[in-house]
Amino acid sequence: MTLKERLVGTWQLIAVEGRLPDGSRNHPYGHDPLGMLIYDRDGNMAVQLMGRDRPSFKSADLKGGTAQEAKEALDGAAVYFGTYDTDEQTDTVCHHIKGSVFPNWIGTVQRRKATVEGTRLVLSTGPLLMGGNEAEVVLEWRRVSFLSVSAPPPTVGTD
Repeated sequence: MTLKERLVGTWQLIAVEGRLPDGSRNHPYGHDPLGMLIYDRDGNMAVQLMGRDRPSFKSADLKGGTAQEAKEALDGAAVYFGTYDTDEQTDTVCHHIKGSVFPNWIGTVQRRKATVEGTRLVLSTGPLLMGGNEAEVVLEWRRVSFLSVSAPPPTVGTD
């Protein structure tokens, strides 16, 4: 199977680790992060990851958070979507970002080294600047569903 065929499906986030140049490690979304990554057979993708213990806003209003609450919520999450393609020679998946909570990524291509072994996916970034520290970020995912690349899309009845 190609890398693209092995990526198609839904993945649950298991761990996120930042590897700094001095050899130290951090966990930018905590030790037990939440997240989901979806790759479909048509080349669309979406990813959401966040710290599990982000504090709630005091207000129930979706737009009613204080500046500090909004900053903490944004700092504790990464969400983007777009399309993807793969480079089979280098085992790289390229995320072509159409929308992101981090506006600087919109219109960019984020490359990830991809290793798929059974129900486990590991994606590794190149150096990223996060919180003033440059780090390689390694994300570990577990497959929760698999969509066959060769299967035709479901049809919708016209009754």
